[in-house]
Amino acid sequence: MKSTRIPYKKKPPVFTGPRARFAQMLVRLRQLEGNPHHLALGMAVGIFVSIMPIIPFQTLIAVGLAFIVRGSKSAAFLGTWLSNPLTIPLVYYVNYKLGCFLLGYQATLNNIAFDSLSQLMELGVEVFMAMMVGGAVIGALLGVVTYFLTLRGFIILRRQSRHTRKAAGPGVGS
Repeated sequence: MKSTRIPYKKKPPVFTGPRARFAQMLVRLRQLEGNPHHLALGMAVGIFVSIMPIIPFQTLIAVGLAFIVRGSKSAAFLGTWLSNPLTIPLVYYVNYKLGCFLLGYQATLNNIAFDSLSQLMELGVEVFMAMMVGGAVIGALLGVVTYFLTLRGFIILRRQSRHTRKAAGPGVGS
């Protein structure tokens, strides 16, 4: 008996790194179930928290805030993925600069390299406060933008899946 499988001439591409993480996050977002408003609210909370310089506690705080505002805890968890080793240095630097500007501090991190949060904390409360204030402002702005973009995205996804189920006929996908 002959096999009905068609052998691949080429293996499908396997992505690694940031592209794979982003693709994986999109797949997980598509799989989330629930009200688009709650999903978008959870994602916005996750993005807001991911900008703050609180790395060891981001997920816990994001899920807690999502619970308080009645957003999706799963979406909040996924939203915290914005902060990763590639984006953290740039995000924290921008947070710091904006925080210094808003608080009227002199920027002191121009030529200082830091490798961990503990080294950063040794620089003092002033640096941490500047990063928190800058992070809160940037996080709030990104959170609002994220809410509206993901709300629209989830509404479109729901509409597409509804049309797909209708096109498949009765009893399919129910």
